[in-house]
Amino acid sequence: MQWQTKLPLIAILRGITPDEALAHVGAVIDAGFDAVEIPLNSPQWEQSIPAIVDAYGDKALIGA
Repeated sequence: MQWQTKLPLIAILRGITPDEALAHVGAVIDAGFDAVEIPLNSPQWEQSIPAIVDAYGDKALIGA
């Protein structure tokens, strides 16, 4: 898949918890980002990433 980004930037949300994830990702998408990274050293990333993809996968490229 080739992703055409609006901004030449990736929002990297380090240390984000599952409780914070959806609100924070929503805020960076609203700010114009369409590529978001949740590093694998974030607490409970295995819960955060699927929830973010379900909520925002059609609006942004979500990865680790």
